[in-house]
Amino acid sequence: MDILNLLANTSQPLSSTLSASGQLIGLSASLSDQLGCAPDELLNQPIERIFSVESVRALQSLFANPPADEQIHSLELTLIRRNGGLLHVVACGLLEWRSVSPARLHLLKIPLGALGRRLREMDNANEVMSQMLQSAKVAYWCIEFAEAVDINTPPDEIVRQVFENDSHWRLCNRAMADVYEMPSDVVFNQQPVRLYWPRSPANEEFVRRLIEADFSVDGALSVDRRHDGSPAYVENDVRATIVNGHLLRMWGSIRDVSQELRMQHDAEQRIDALRRVFDAVPDAVLVIDEHLQPQWRNAAFEETFGITHGAGIAGLLLETALPERTWHNLPLPDLSGRTLNFNVHCSRILIREGVAWRVAVLRESQGALQIEELHP
Repeated sequence: MDILNLLANTSQPLSSTLSASGQLIGLSASLSDQLGCAPDELLNQPIERIFSVESVRALQSLFANPPADEQIHSLELTLIRRNGGLLHVVACGLLEWRSVSPARLHLLKIPLGALGRRLREMDNANEVMSQMLQSAKVAYWCIEFAEAVDINTPPDEIVRQVFENDSHWRLCNRAMADVYEMPSDVVFNQQPVRLYWPRSPANEEFVRRLIEADFSVDGALSVDRRHDGSPAYVENDVRATIVNGHLLRMWGSIRDVSQELRMQHDAEQRIDALRRVFDAVPDAVLVIDEHLQPQWRNAAFEETFGITHGAGIAGLLLETALPERTWHNLPLPDLSGRTLNFNVHCSRILIREGVAWRVAVLRESQGALQIEELHP
């Protein structure tokens, strides 16, 4: 006996015929057995009797838009057993619509079996993971390269490929969309990657840092673009999938640090302004921290005592243990090493709870070279 006939006889195919009107007009005994029903019980019944809602829609779509060659090559369907269980199959067949009316669909089905269970488990796991990511407060993203990046090339070429090779967002959750101020009616995953992560000197440097770290870094700064075109400064934790020397995808999480950088910039500007203010003071000013080390000095101090003598002057002031908020006369060596008489005023400033610094103002005096209290 021919081996194919033997297999056909020992394993009867699961087949059915459906009409364009949505009825079962033919059913194999093996399919009836799988569904737990007698063949006569299902004949001329609506297809909703044995097919899931999604499968019914797929079948109706076929009848509405029949293939020109009448061939159905692959169709995933789910059937409903009598006990409510599901039978997942892959079907192929023939949709007759040229020579008969109404049209008829002949399907041959193959149960997915263990493969179907694995696919369902993967679908369930994917659904759970997607729900978790979408509801997470942390902004997650993934860029997938349709054209893999060859990381065995020089860094300049890798940078070029990262920005020029075809890529797309594989996943961006709701928190990610919030960082970029994405409107609710815009799907982030359908947007061009370069629209929100443009090529720029800052982002090229970001990619170079990834290259140096084998595409595994935490806290790497990139300058992205919000939906309205304004810059977004974000810190990235990045990982990647690399196979045979080719970068397939990058993913990670981001933290918007735009406000922090603005505050830092504002603080730096204020500090710079304060430096200019103190540099305009004609008296020498020295700030000593809680560790008894010079923390800051103004231009007049550097002109009088030099840049490197702050620690020495601080030591002399502290050894003398001058009372606070009172002018005193004290001999100190200037930049050339000469001992000159200075009027010194010290103040204790509370920086934070339990931490105090000292501010010393030193004014050259022409008076006698002796230590005495000078009243304000």
